[in-house]
Amino acid sequence: MPAPRNHIKVFLASTVYNFQTELNKIYELLDGFGYDVFNSHKGTFSIDSSESNLQNCIEGVTECDVFVGFIRPDYGSGVLEKGGKSITHIEFETAVGRKIPRFIMADHRVTFTRSLIRKSTLDIPSLGVHFNVDSSNINFNDNKIMDVRCVQLYEQMIQDKIPPLTRKGNWVQEYVSLEDIRLHLESQFKYPDRIKTLMEKISKL
Repeated sequence: MPAPRNHIKVFLASTVYNFQTELNKIYELLDGFGYDVFNSHKGTFSIDSSESNLQNCIEGVTECDVFVGFIRPDYGSGVLEKGGKSITHIEFETAVGRKIPRFIMADHRVTFTRSLIRKSTLDIPSLGVHFNVDSSNINFNDNKIMDVRCVQLYEQMIQDKIPPLTRKGNWVQEYVSLEDIRLHLESQFKYPDRIKTLMEKISKL
């Protein structure tokens, strides 16, 4: 039996490629707990035909009370200019800027790739070159296996460049399967009163 509507608006952000089934299940889970779920894949937030896709998505995040975001190997097709950020990436940054409750999850392939990059070096003995490789000086964008910009988004969300003791709101939950996602989101969203408490707490900061 579905829970009564609690009128809390949850924005669900993710790239869609190879993730449609998961998004449908996530939507059903949150909707079943009584939340109003905003997701572009499901077409469940208000669209203004006089605005761009980007602006409509930004307005969706702005209207919501809570943000749920997924960092996946695919960066998304909504990059509006060369060298720019994707719409999904901008949705994440909009949520951070609004300082609303955030629940971020990252595909294990993203965290694995980051670990691999962080331990890598480039050595060219003939030129006497040796330096560490990180996500800022390596490029494999638009790669269908893994896009380095997804690693950069992950590092941004965990606040990688900030001293550990000063980080807040940097929890990113790794997942391997849909069951991992379900378990984490059910643990966080099963009781709407807890979410309301978080909303009130953050609004006072």
